[in-house]
Amino acid sequence: MKKKIATITLAVTLVLVIACDNDSTGPSPVSGIYGWAVGDTQENVPTILHSTNGIDWIRQATDLVIPSCNLSSVSVVDSFTVWAAGGFSEGFGVVLKTVNGGETWLRMGSEIDLPNATMTISALSADVAWIGSEGAVYFTTDGGVSWNDMTQSTLPDMNWQGTYCLSSSNVWISGGMNGQGSIYHTSDGGALWTAHAESLTTDWPILSVKAFDQNNVWAVGHGFLISKSTNGGIDWELVTPDSLFGSGNDANEIAIMSPNDVWVALDYGNIWKTSDGGASWDIQAVPSEVNGYFMLGIFASDINAAWAVGGSGFGAPSGVIIGTTNGGTTWTRLDDGSLPILWDVDFAD
Repeated sequence: MKKKIATITLAVTLVLVIACDNDSTGPSPVSGIYGWAVGDTQENVPTILHSTNGIDWIRQATDLVIPSCNLSSVSVVDSFTVWAAGGFSEGFGVVLKTVNGGETWLRMGSEIDLPNATMTISALSADVAWIGSEGAVYFTTDGGVSWNDMTQSTLPDMNWQGTYCLSSSNVWISGGMNGQGSIYHTSDGGALWTAHAESLTTDWPILSVKAFDQNNVWAVGHGFLISKSTNGGIDWELVTPDSLFGSGNDANEIAIMSPNDVWVALDYGNIWKTSDGGASWDIQAVPSEVNGYFMLGIFASDINAAWAVGGSGFGAPSGVIIGTTNGGTTWTRLDDGSLPILWDVDFAD
């Protein structure tokens, strides 16, 4: 399921506790973690959920009017600083930021700085963040007050759906448009971008790209495409199981614990995990009631604890949060079924 550009309305304040009964077979609370998930609007409010234990999720908004758009990406810097992005409202792309753990959220940018709908964000601090948008890539060093267009002539016109920054100058982006998928990388802060998808099947969008370090990079996309590079994107290896590659479904997001330990969120309730760099995969069992859901975002704090979010593939739109603390042997649903579609989840590392 491709990530989408969010819609436009006005927001109101709403705080909601998302809770469900957790039995003894469910994941254990994890202390000292701070997580956020984002998604579609509900009652004209952007969906922003927060957890301090991985099980209970509290809905956040502000006492100010903020754009009521469908947020598609969240990037957590620490327990206080979080960025979120998605959509287009009042003439410019939507970027929200909190520096007090979500007590208040402020909209950043302007009509001049962000003329395109935003789709994905990766932040390094309260000051530094990169955005992939509908047709452009942006960078801020002043906390989002102003944004620089880093697209340059070396980047094609793409819907940039994946962004990941190792540092303020070392950045990966991925996306697709009109039957073409792309991965690009810069090591000099966007002055020069290099294409890195020549050896991949590039007629499908590359929905997400993540780097563990300078050399080890993973990318996922349409057709259950899962690929990795161990030399900084020069060469890529397809690691999707042969029998599943080329389907009409998407691999949507990646969580990397090490060059060999990786989790992937995919369509139709699929969560896959590898501990040998993709040579073999553990296709994990999610709760039966979410088998038809697109799993759109995933985060893992270690090889045992992980969380995934997504939305229904059939019927009325609805969202889901699932979690595991035993390496994915069991996944437990953590919401009560009343959420809208959720697009991304992230925790303070």
